[in-house]
Amino acid sequence: MKVASVLFALAALCGIIVASRRHCPDLTVESCECAAERSGALNRRSARVTVACDDADLTDTLEPRALLTTTTSLILSNNKISMVKNGSFFGLHSLERLDLRSNLISTVEPGAFRGLVMLKR
Repeated sequence: MKVASVLFALAALCGIIVASRRHCPDLTVESCECAAERSGALNRRSARVTVACDDADLTDTLEPRALLTTTTSLILSNNKISMVKNGSFFGLHSLERLDLRSNLISTVEPGAFRGLVMLKR
């Protein structure tokens, strides 16, 4: 009986890891991390994807095509980003949180945040 419980727990853990990898992009920036948390609401399963590139010495925002459109949180704090260009976050319709604190931002082009309809903070 105990063996079956341990095997079940291991299988569940493997399922969580596989699901997390499926929802996370292959990031080209080594110092970025991605985590996916599955949530079920009203019998609908979705993944909340967080991409964290804080303190990664970035000088520019990530290419939007490098991220999944289901990304809900993008953390770019403590970098060296000086400009937020038009279309920097194009296609990230699910983005709820964008953290650009502690950067060197001096220019924000018109349209830089266009399409971020779910953004809360």
